[in-house]
Amino acid sequence: MGVEVKEEDIVENNKNFSKRKKKKRYRQLQILQQKLKVKFKDKSLLYRALTHRSYVNEVGKSLKYNERLEYLGDSVLALVVNEYLFKRYSSYFEGELAKIKSAVVSEDTLAKVADDLKLGSFIFMGKGEEQNGGRERPSILANTLEALMGAIYLDLGLKASKRFVLSLLKSDIERINDLTYLRDPKTTLQEHVQKKYKERPEYKVIKESGPDHNKFFTVKLIIHGNDISTGIGSSKRKAEMDAAKEALEKIEARVIVI
Repeated sequence: MGVEVKEEDIVENNKNFSKRKKKKRYRQLQILQQKLKVKFKDKSLLYRALTHRSYVNEVGKSLKYNERLEYLGDSVLALVVNEYLFKRYSSYFEGELAKIKSAVVSEDTLAKVADDLKLGSFIFMGKGEEQNGGRERPSILANTLEALMGAIYLDLGLKASKRFVLSLLKSDIERINDLTYLRDPKTTLQEHVQKKYKERPEYKVIKESGPDHNKFFTVKLIIHGNDISTGIGSSKRKAEMDAAKEALEKIEARVIVI
């Protein structure tokens, strides 16, 4: 004789399962906030930031996924990083700052940071997406991190957003700044020279050629009284860059020592 299963028992079991699921999610969110060193006032924003579109599509509930927060977070990230670069590297030209910023906010950098936080394990994601490697996919990790930045901005304001973004990315900014190929060679050389001699490299125009509309400049680079290299360009600045680039190549090849 089978055991009679009552409808009210099924309903009660489902309620208990739902409660256990909610408790588990709550614990997960608490753990994540500890990792992020952020405490949300509005937990729904945190929940939304972690909700991937595939989860909403699969569950079929009227939940909000994180793409709008990602859009906002992208702007918050750009503002914080641009302000930090502007103040930190006061001698850099706009193009140099833009190159560093582009590398810092790239998908590769953000995905690496998100992976270090094990962010993939906290994302609410559809089973199909998860089975296809969604928790490790760089685009999803980077987008979720940006969504978190947007959520923090809405919940806690710009000051907290700056603290959060820089706590994650400051070391990457310094690392990327040290990559010579991203840098203006004049800036890189100047840092080398100032560190050793407490003075700046000297650039002297030694020749001008061509008509006014198509003039070329030849510049001599002098370091600590020594002629190091020459550069040619359609402007004085380009000629100086060329001379600095040649000097760096000589230094790296150990042709000269400064």
